[in-house]
Amino acid sequence: MKKILFTTLLASSALLIFAKPANAEEIGNEQTDLGISFDTDGPVKPGEGPFKDNLALVWTPSKFDFGRQSATANIATYSNTVAGDQYVVVNDDRKGTATEENGEEKTSAWKVTATLSKLVSKDSSATELPSKLTFTLGNPQSYDIGEIDPDTNDFLPNPIEGNLGTLADPNNIVVGRNVTLEAGNTTGTNIIAKTQENSVKGGFATKLSDTKLTVTTGTGAAGKAFKGSVNWSLDNTY
Repeated sequence: MKKILFTTLLASSALLIFAKPANAEEIGNEQTDLGISFDTDGPVKPGEGPFKDNLALVWTPSKFDFGRQSATANIATYSNTVAGDQYVVVNDDRKGTATEENGEEKTSAWKVTATLSKLVSKDSSATELPSKLTFTLGNPQSYDIGEIDPDTNDFLPNPIEGNLGTLADPNNIVVGRNVTLEAGNTTGTNIIAKTQENSVKGGFATKLSDTKLTVTTGTGAAGKAFKGSVNWSLDNTY
């Protein structure tokens, strides 16, 4: 069974810079931290491909960010601060197997699942943050991946905006709707899938909304920054 993995980061790192005057007599010494982080180009990031003649993840969320918060011992829920629409998009360009009934080429079922890693502090204590990630998935839509790039002989994926449409029925494409990912749980949760072998091919998208991180206890979290990742797995079976 072929599996393709992509990762969405839940935290980004900072660059720390220090400076000291040259040829000067030092009277005192204090320092002020300076940080800078560079984001991806948007709320989603492209897959690596190849896309032509393949089943592939085309777009996944680039990152989830829940900001800087005050630690609390009680349950607390924080909203994703990343601006822009986030999607999971799959494209199926495989050559299928012709059926005896009508000659249509069928391709196998497939599914995308997701898991959330443990959220661990960046310091040497490696403190774990008990938490869960939740989001809602929109109705599956068609996606037009675009034309073949003559330089690479592969699809150069279109942006998502302006290239979504309505799926023709029947299509056997389903989404997970209200998704909950527990930190550290390695069992994949269904995101979007084609549930049976058929002739339906092309691009398929589902939009994430209302993305939140619920922390069950912030005890021991004060002053710490945590990082983790969501892993998106595409399998060529359902």
